[in-house]
Amino acid sequence: MTLGYLQELRPKPPSEVRVEHPTPTVVKDLRDLARLETLSLHVEKVIDVKDHQTRLYGLVDADDSLLFVATGDVVMGVDFAKLADGDARFDEATRTAYVHLPAPEVLSTRFDEPHSYVHARATDVLAKRNEALESVARRDAIVAFEAAAKDPKAIARAKEQAEKQLRALAKAWTARDVVVTWSEGAPPATML
Repeated sequence: MTLGYLQELRPKPPSEVRVEHPTPTVVKDLRDLARLETLSLHVEKVIDVKDHQTRLYGLVDADDSLLFVATGDVVMGVDFAKLADGDARFDEATRTAYVHLPAPEVLSTRFDEPHSYVHARATDVLAKRNEALESVARRDAIVAFEAAAKDPKAIARAKEQAEKQLRALAKAWTARDVVVTWSEGAPPATML
């Protein structure tokens, strides 16, 4: 009887019923990547979104507004899939590699969910709460992240890093020098 009493005093594990229904994973697109990542930007942006509404046949104006702090990362680099046949060549006599690269571009954008948040939300008394405002703010944040990557300083840094990485690769392949030129009107890079 004592043994039965002691067993009842022992804490019982909480009962949890978890029902999972496995669903198939559908791969819709499969692509080979030929990209050189050269620069990562960590971006923070404050987005102010308002939904201006009129009530009582236009006699009263009301607002539903949201102040959203967005955080994310943008990766820039060079897409080697855009290279044409004559864009890379090697001169055996001088042991010089010549590479004509497409301009750096945004390769990926990642929205940092744990560090993004709604800072303030205000809905006037006569305004109807617009549940889509946060989605609008998130879309605006992604556009702002990509715009930050178009900054001339970011593009110059991405080019500099691409040239540095290509120089290291070419030296490993026994090239003495590397000459890098850029598409889209960019001035030719100096001899590396």
